Amino acid sequence: MSSAGTVDVLRAEDGEVLYRRCTTAQHHHHLLCRYCGKTVEIDAPDIESWATKTARARHFSDVTHTIEIVGTCQSCQRSRAQ
Repeated sequence: MSSAGTVDVLRAEDGEVLYRRCTTAQHHHHLLCRYCGKTVEIDAPDIESWATKTARARHFSDVTHTIEIVGTCQSCQRSRAQ
């Protein structure tokens, strides 16, 4: 499923491998709610450009990356405000 692009493979800080089902097979990133776990897939062309420039400037090739932006979703913001 990873090769087909139907799941993302993530490695947790403790080394555990996690799989997340994705709706798009194309490269993308995620917004992740720290409270409920809601995940939103996002395209981020600015990040792609930055990653490419950063790797080239340091003479790296065959670079891949995974970006997760962790925050609090709107629903959890409302729940926590009450």
